[in-house]
Amino acid sequence: MIKKLKLGLLILCMPVMAFASQFQNGVQYTELQTEKTAKPQVTEFFSYFCGHCYKMEPIAKGIEISLPAGVPFIKSHVNFLGGKSPTDQSNLSYAYLIAKQQAKEHQVSDAIFNYIHRQRATFSNMKDVRNLLALNGVSKEDFDSLLSSMPVILGEKKMVEAQNKYSKMGALTGVPTFIVNGKYKINVNKLKSQAELDSLITFLLNK
Repeated sequence: MIKKLKLGLLILCMPVMAFASQFQNGVQYTELQTEKTAKPQVTEFFSYFCGHCYKMEPIAKGIEISLPAGVPFIKSHVNFLGGKSPTDQSNLSYAYLIAKQQAKEHQVSDAIFNYIHRQRATFSNMKDVRNLLALNGVSKEDFDSLLSSMPVILGEKKMVEAQNKYSKMGALTGVPTFIVNGKYKINVNKLKSQAELDSLITFLLNK
């Protein structure tokens, strides 16, 4: 019975092992010249204004669901896309952080993506952002209060610092970009499936 159990576990692990044996630095991932984070984590640099990010959102959600318990999936909204002012882009960084404070980040993210890419609507100012969040469970009073709160202000500052750090080292040239443990950039265009992506992330988390 024990032998059968071991064999069963081995069979289940075979796809992951098969993928892992093929992962190479410079192909499926790129090792960056920086220190690893103290604890395992996966960061996605993204923008609500990015059509590719919108299409990749189901994959990003799949990554978050498949991560081991205790490993955070960090979404870091950027403000460097051409065609939009940094202020307009940072407004949506604040929107995400405010929604996260109320554990509504998934609902609000879906709403923002749909507003921009399906409804083809635009945000003229922060008032428009506030109104959309009000329709998705974040009251206007809570929005105003959280907008000036330290967790949100520092959170947006951290997003800018992170994008500047990885941009300077040439790792962040567009979005979406996924980085594991602060050190390994995933080359998504070299992967063929969500299963291979999940396997690569598991490999890098333990590297």
